[in-house]
Amino acid sequence: MFKATVITLYPEMFPGPLGASLAGSALQRNDWQLETVHLRDFGEGKHKRVDDTPAGGGAGMVLRADILANAIDSIAEDNRPRLLMSPRGAPLTQKEVRALAEGDGAVIICGRFEGVDQRVIDARNLQEVSIGDYILSGGEPAAIVMLDAIVRLLPGVMGNETSGTSESFENDLLEHPHYTRPNVWENLAIPDVLTSGNHKNIAEWQNQKSNEITQKRRPDLNRKSPGSAAAIMPALPVTDLEEGVKFYTEALGFECLYLDEGGYAVLTFDAVELHLWLANDESWKNETRANPVRSGAETFIAGTHSCRIEVSGIKTLYKRLLDQNRINLDQEPEKKEWGSTEFIVKDPYGNLIIFHEWI
Repeated sequence: MFKATVITLYPEMFPGPLGASLAGSALQRNDWQLETVHLRDFGEGKHKRVDDTPAGGGAGMVLRADILANAIDSIAEDNRPRLLMSPRGAPLTQKEVRALAEGDGAVIICGRFEGVDQRVIDARNLQEVSIGDYILSGGEPAAIVMLDAIVRLLPGVMGNETSGTSESFENDLLEHPHYTRPNVWENLAIPDVLTSGNHKNIAEWQNQKSNEITQKRRPDLNRKSPGSAAAIMPALPVTDLEEGVKFYTEALGFECLYLDEGGYAVLTFDAVELHLWLANDESWKNETRANPVRSGAETFIAGTHSCRIEVSGIKTLYKRLLDQNRINLDQEPEKKEWGSTEFIVKDPYGNLIIFHEWI
């Protein structure tokens, strides 16, 4: 069962809207659970203070690391992710929502004031999540938005189980327009195709409209065709295209958009588009060194080719790759003097993939 534990200074804000409609009915049926932890209970002094002035000066107050850590530690440790609602967090996407809905729940920390002491974010492995590029008075409204998106995808919550798979963002597309009776309103008629009864034509019309709307309003979403993900796309040589695609998709979590038997592949990782091309000329194969995936030495493509991929939550990504145990990770995420944390992965052909996150 999905269980949400919310650490907040305002527990009276919950369940709030989550106590009504679909989420509220599901909560009453015990399809999911919600509990709050009052951060003030862990405060210090007569007034139970939880914040202090920022080190180095500046406006506002900062939630103390020790106070918040005590609240987090009071929750029985399990495998649920710890999510900090933060405007600087990774954008919440439908893909992430669906992944959370398939899990056991989440511990959600609602930020307040100017921010949260970075030390507790690092020490308690908090994943920062943002619901948009704007500022709220606190993390509680953001937590409610995220939970509403998650709960509606839980089994049995929506009456029509297909509703959740045909909406905006599910397939990197915005949803097509909708119509209902009356057939004519203010001299505006429902498109004829929707009343034709031809389901094939209706599906084609809906798909066409979804693509048109997405291209016009959110072209960043539609990455179904090569070239739409980024303006600059690295292209790395491989000596076995099928094996290369398998490595990037299965070991690193890329998605393959295009595979040409002639020797070319296009893959994506979030908003990054990576191209692989088959270097089958013998002049490329003149270097021998240890294979990072399999034991023993192998012939690699001459020279060093690399690309940098910016990610959010680099420690979480590193741990996921480490747990899969499919590749050798000799270097933990390391803070660099130029302001990023990064680690390097070598593919089977000697190419270097540098994952990095700006601090």
